[in-house]
Amino acid sequence: MKYFIELGVDQLVKVNAYEVAKKAHVSPSTVSRVLNHRSEVSVDTAQRVDEAIDSLKFRKRMDESKKDLIIVNVPELSNLFYTEILEGTKAASNASGFKLLIDQTEINIESIDDFIESLDELNVYGIVLLNQLSTKLLNILSKHTRVVQCCEYNMESNLPAVSIDDCAAAKLATEQLIASGKNKLAILNGPHNFKYSNERERGFKMALAKGNLKFNEEWNISLPAINYDIAYPIVSQMLNSVNRPNAFFCVSDTLGAAVISAARKYNFKIPEDISVIGFDNTIISKIISPSLTTINQPKFQEGYSAIELLRKSNQKKNHLFLKTELIVRETT
Repeated sequence: MKYFIELGVDQLVKVNAYEVAKKAHVSPSTVSRVLNHRSEVSVDTAQRVDEAIDSLKFRKRMDESKKDLIIVNVPELSNLFYTEILEGTKAASNASGFKLLIDQTEINIESIDDFIESLDELNVYGIVLLNQLSTKLLNILSKHTRVVQCCEYNMESNLPAVSIDDCAAAKLATEQLIASGKNKLAILNGPHNFKYSNERERGFKMALAKGNLKFNEEWNISLPAINYDIAYPIVSQMLNSVNRPNAFFCVSDTLGAAVISAARKYNFKIPEDISVIGFDNTIISKIISPSLTTINQPKFQEGYSAIELLRKSNQKKNHLFLKTELIVRETT
């Protein structure tokens, strides 16, 4: 296990206890005893450890000014949703003189120590997270580097975040389906371990309640991933049943494309027979035929703003909600 020592709250300056032990000519466990149970060690040993910490603290502060690398941790590069976000982080990093490293490490309790060690070795300025982490992991990570959450975020954390109001956006999309005259609405969702999934389902239900429409649990589809090939057969089965929905709110344009393809398979007319709304306003929504009504999420700006928040170098609550917009096309 690695020991880390926090050396002041004004700057994120961390010293590895092994470094202190080496410089003070003691063991890492002795360093730990000095820090936690000072009475158990001799005055001379405690003094040597203190002097080593002070020396390394100065060096670390000097190194801090040289940090110019930002890491963006992304869960899935193959997902088109992240493309524009990464473009935003790239533009903001270039404008600020930072280098950017895209990383796909799955950060969990097993990998966190190795990940932090990599941050130290790379002399990282900070990290932008595009994946929601537990409060415990965020607390560990934020003790060693600056952290900004982007898009997905832990709602219990006080760390800075850039996102949208997923609930309000989903409610707006669902109201559009209801306004088009549809009354049998399904939701095609992602896995429920994501914040966006739960919040968009909540907005969907709010719109149904407002329109006095029933929420059908059979049409509440939670997929293991945002994936066309997974969604297509499921939607096909739904449309081939006697009791089928006549509208789909899809939490991703990719899923919306799957609905359009499945509707074509059974010769349903869009939007006359089946209405569809996607989410994110990715290139898919524009090039598919008929073009997909969707919610525009300002992905480039989310990425750009995340880097700007990171540069503010404070860990106080600073949550930025960006505006979404309904883009009406041919599927509603």
